Amino acid sequence: MKRFFRDLWYRGQYAVILGLDWLVRHLPLRVLWLLARGIGWMLDHIPPFRKLVRSNIHAAMPELPPEEVARIGRESCFNLIFNMLEFFWLSGDPERIRRRYRPPEELLAHLREHLEKGERIIFVNPHLGSWEASGVMAPFYAGIRMVAIAKPMRNPYFNRFINYRNREKVAGMEIVLSRGAIRASLKALHDGKSLGTLIDQNTRVRDGGVFVDFFGIPVASSAAPAALKRYCDGKGIPAVIIYATSIRQGMGQTTVYNEYLSRPFSEYADDRAVLQELMQISERYIRRFPEQYLWFYHRFQNIPRDASPEVRARYPWYAKEVRPTFYRKTASESAK
Repeated sequence: MKRFFRDLWYRGQYAVILGLDWLVRHLPLRVLWLLARGIGWMLDHIPPFRKLVRSNIHAAMPELPPEEVARIGRESCFNLIFNMLEFFWLSGDPERIRRRYRPPEELLAHLREHLEKGERIIFVNPHLGSWEASGVMAPFYAGIRMVAIAKPMRNPYFNRFINYRNREKVAGMEIVLSRGAIRASLKALHDGKSLGTLIDQNTRVRDGGVFVDFFGIPVASSAAPAALKRYCDGKGIPAVIIYATSIRQGMGQTTVYNEYLSRPFSEYADDRAVLQELMQISERYIRRFPEQYLWFYHRFQNIPRDASPEVRARYPWYAKEVRPTFYRKTASESAK
């Protein structure tokens, strides 16, 4: 009976999302822009939401005056809402991607060169700017066969709707859920496909994460880009890591930025060194466009056990020292 009511609740949520999806797809982009402004303003006035956003901004850039932190927080709220609305709006008509979100020809030429060489591309993306637009450009314009890793939602109907209908149907991306993602990623690389990964998600060390500095604060991030590149090198599979982000330049227009690692992959000491450079690239763009970053996230939640008192003082109020299980599985978990 409990399962029946839970499924009924999920179906009800799904029905609401379908209605919102239909509405958003039929509204002009200008209306969505204004709607995002209003909803973002309301979010910024919800105390718990505002506290989290501004605490993260202050932790990352303590040198900023309060009024600038407040401005960045308000704009970040707007950007978050507009990204959500934009996601549904793009799914309504693939031609909207062609009209509004086109990467520079120089970048497309580089991507096609990698394809001609048979190289797999491991894209590294942040939650910065128009991250949904970033995800669809490579397969839509360059014809890259892409696999993207997504976290599963509790509502199974949302999973099928958000990941498979919107992302696969519109952009041609294949979506794999984070559970079992490594096996699916390796298979994709063997099959000649490229991968899209996110650099700013918390990942336990036991699950392949490493602590790297982000705005001078250690954060646990997935080492998947480096690990996958190392795997490709070991198997003789040509692959390249590209950092990419799409920054908004007004309503419905973006500028795409991309960077490569500064030196050959073999010259890095380990996976952590690779990820640290990628994180430094990401931090540089976030400092340039802080109002377009997703600050509504417990990004600084994990304090390493060996952190000094000075470093611990940099963390926001919600951060906690990690437990031993953050680094390794318990005996009962390993036996499963």
